[in-house]
Amino acid sequence: MYLAKFFRAGVVLAGLLVSHNISAQPAPAQQLKEVQVESNAFTLADPVPAWVEQLPLPQTTSTLPVVIRLADTQYQLGQVPQMYTRRAMLINDAAALTAAGRYSIPFVPEYERVQLHAIRIYRGAEQFDRTSTSSIRFLQREQDLERGMYSGRVTASILIDDVRVGDTIEIAYTTSGQNPVFAGKAFGLSPWDLGLPTLHRRVVLNYPVGRPIAWRVVGDQPLLPHMTPAETVRNGVKRVAFDEQPLPTMTAEAMTAPEYFGVRLVQFSEFSGWSDVAGWANKLFTVSAPRDGEFSEVVKRIKALPSAQARVVAALEFAQSQIRYFSVSLGESSHRPASPDEVLRRRYGDCKDKSLLLVTLLHELGIESKPVLLQIGRHGGLEKTLPSPQFFDHAIVQATVDGKSYFLDPTRLGQHGRLDRMGQAHDGVQVLVVARDSNAVSQVPAAEDIVGDELTERASLARFGEEGQLDVKRVWHGVAAEALRIGYDRMPREQINRSIGDAMERRYPGAKLMGTPELHDDTVNNEFSISASYRIPKLANEVDVNWVVAFAPDSLQGALTSSPSANRATPLRILKYPFHAKYSFEMTFPEQVSGSIDPRAPTVSNKYFSAGLTESFRGNVARKAVDLKTLQTSVEAADYSAYAEDLRALNKAIGGSFFVNKAFVSAAEASKSDLTHRLQEQRVELVKKLNETIGGGKIAGSDLANAHCFRAVAQADLGQIEEAMRDANSAVRLAPNTPIPLTCRADINFRSGQFEKSQTDYANAIALGGGSDGTAFRSRGLAKLFAGRVEDANADFAKASELGDAETRLFSEVWLVATSGRLRKPVPPELIARAAAEAHGDWPRAALAMLTGALSPDEMFKSLDKKAGDERQMALTEAHFYLGQHYLVTGEIEKARAAFEKTRELGVIDYIEYIVAKLELERLKAQGATTSAKPTSSAH
Repeated sequence: MYLAKFFRAGVVLAGLLVSHNISAQPAPAQQLKEVQVESNAFTLADPVPAWVEQLPLPQTTSTLPVVIRLADTQYQLGQVPQMYTRRAMLINDAAALTAAGRYSIPFVPEYERVQLHAIRIYRGAEQFDRTSTSSIRFLQREQDLERGMYSGRVTASILIDDVRVGDTIEIAYTTSGQNPVFAGKAFGLSPWDLGLPTLHRRVVLNYPVGRPIAWRVVGDQPLLPHMTPAETVRNGVKRVAFDEQPLPTMTAEAMTAPEYFGVRLVQFSEFSGWSDVAGWANKLFTVSAPRDGEFSEVVKRIKALPSAQARVVAALEFAQSQIRYFSVSLGESSHRPASPDEVLRRRYGDCKDKSLLLVTLLHELGIESKPVLLQIGRHGGLEKTLPSPQFFDHAIVQATVDGKSYFLDPTRLGQHGRLDRMGQAHDGVQVLVVARDSNAVSQVPAAEDIVGDELTERASLARFGEEGQLDVKRVWHGVAAEALRIGYDRMPREQINRSIGDAMERRYPGAKLMGTPELHDDTVNNEFSISASYRIPKLANEVDVNWVVAFAPDSLQGALTSSPSANRATPLRILKYPFHAKYSFEMTFPEQVSGSIDPRAPTVSNKYFSAGLTESFRGNVARKAVDLKTLQTSVEAADYSAYAEDLRALNKAIGGSFFVNKAFVSAAEASKSDLTHRLQEQRVELVKKLNETIGGGKIAGSDLANAHCFRAVAQADLGQIEEAMRDANSAVRLAPNTPIPLTCRADINFRSGQFEKSQTDYANAIALGGGSDGTAFRSRGLAKLFAGRVEDANADFAKASELGDAETRLFSEVWLVATSGRLRKPVPPELIARAAAEAHGDWPRAALAMLTGALSPDEMFKSLDKKAGDERQMALTEAHFYLGQHYLVTGEIEKARAAFEKTRELGVIDYIEYIVAKLELERLKAQGATTSAKPTSSAH
């Protein structure tokens, strides 16, 4: 798909820029180092605890590659919590032996102990004990140190020897202990569905009757069976046993939304509610502020700043830039933050340390602030779980300034300026605010109105086959601006220039940077921009009968994707939410190109994304713009088919290239004539090609009917009305029940002055579904107008305005205003207000503003000063015609006549304004002058 294809291509203009992490931590490496642990932290061949209830291994003759015969997890939630784990896995595939022969047990030696009871291999009727012969190494991830993290977590990596196809590998061990930071509160979860065929799965909870431990099965798969545990009490111990055999087969889907629990989890928790979790965390984050030393000096300096917002920004900058990121999460320090004075002394800290420092600073500055817990990237799902600290892996700060809350992350870098313009890496994420009155999870508000990435490209080509030029400006806001600010700050200027130059070369081979790119960093508004120009050797390429110029909306990178499977059972993750980006491409072709496609603004929208496009090709200037927003974090499985169809429609609407027919270009180059003659020559060439197509006998039905239509319109533009009518009638005979031939004949009837017949054909086309975009209503309105049915025409123009997009409705609204004036009928006040507000927007908005009184005629014409060549001549054709309509309304008939004559002199033969100007002149000559009323607002 177009979007997915280019989204993978990377950020042009960022030139890759390397993948800079915008927090202080460097990128991880994937290396392990061997460590030693205390002898009693990991022991072998210990007997299974007496509280464990053993199960027999299920028998099986399955030939599947890997089968879990038994997965048994049992908890003893006493003073020292214990978890017994037993796994037995049958291996029928040689390809699985390597992975099956390795087993990893993670634990924290500081407060956890592992007792490895047994490793056994079952081979037919034989049984082999591998407990003492297996190789066991204790490993730590060096990546944690390189990322500025040290947790004390160790992995016991077990390599089991002599494993063969057909063996069942069994391992059983008990992990004891809990991080003392949780003060003995019990909580945990155990995955139920294991992703492989499983014959018997069991999870057992054992805990004293008096302990208020709740349990829950968490899972969103609707087709998986509901589990009801067996509950018993014996000797003051409550036993809750979940048991299923065999487990239903399930297949994981790619791109599943993180808030969707695709597998079932057995969760338990002794926390009574989210207020209990918040209360636990609040005790960890409650400290006294240092009263002397550097802390006091920092507070004194920041207090001198003139506003609360400036003080918050200064405190944030201090926590981000003066305290480097490094995490030592040993024992209670995994969740208990270090005191502010300790953090200042050692000059490093992790997310919770930096957050506590920032909260303490803000409190001393008189600014309300609270710590906040979250799981990075989780936008939902916590409401489905039992309250527990287990899901949180990050801490930030909520600060309230002038009644508005801001969520600040002190681990980030590059944040300066206004609080409301700072990037928010946690938009829409679920959070727990650490405060006494917190009793539920909430969400960080999503900043959907900020355009994070806006890319504007303008290309030009003097002659086909020669070198072109591309001017590019890209503007980033929010998180992206901060990432680039940090990334470029670390790069030499020579490397920056090279990366920007190389980025465009990947799209246009041979592209070369012209001059030095301009970088602008506005830290106050958090805006970072790059402007660059390129020479493009082959901007236009010959493809079959066309010259083709390609473009790529790289600013839309990574937002939307499609599913590997068309039939989804789980929600599809939307890769970026919230996301708002814009892209525009303007191509100025050689002067002999004369496109004639009016501006239009189609939209592709659903509840998951909204895309607005604008496009036009007038004269030698073609334009395409896209404005894309994502609206949710994921696509529901039931909606995926419609979403995929909309995504395909968006890909098609974007297109990715502009085409110019080589034959038209060759004809124009040969004649070197003015626009009128070039348009005529194009029609002659088109008629010639359609003659060959129609006479070739290779098309039939609606295709043949459409060919007759195209030839009819071309002939009508050349003034060959009789020939055009024959083709239009042929088209209707070939496809009488489709709207295109009828609108085609309606157009020819209109040009020939047969307005009643034109109305009838348009009405039939509308009845067949041809009026959905409003253009058929507008055309029928013109037929009614010249048939003398002005009131009915006015109603059709109103309907056309209602149905049209943001661009096409403008051409209907100029007629709505004009006919309202003739009828002495008020113009809707909302139209007048919008016309005034958009008066200086893209053409023809200035014309509509002139008709409603927001601009003078001179101001309307001045708005066209920046247009050149054919595009200017086309716009002037419209401007003079609309001026004529204005003068008809004001009763200045001679001025109207002069404006219509000027419209005809400009000679844009295919424009409706050129065609209707002739009819207006004929009507003025035949009927004489009539004075019309000036349109007014119904609010007056």
